[in-house]
Amino acid sequence: MRHPLFASFAVGVVAALVVGIAVTEVASRWIFFSLFVGIPAGIVAGVLAVAVTYAVLTRRRAPSNSPE
Repeated sequence: MRHPLFASFAVGVVAALVVGIAVTEVASRWIFFSLFVGIPAGIVAGVLAVAVTYAVLTRRRAPSNSPE
């Protein structure tokens, strides 16, 4: 992949939106201002998604020592 940071950022934005909306909708049954719960949950999910995606995309494989 040529631009792992851009791809990681895109995955993080999508994850933040999906998790934020999902948490807001689920919490709306019990909490009146559920958006104040959904926004931080989405931000945390987005940051984690960026970190994990970047780590996976930039991981280097160790050279194998098997003769071929």
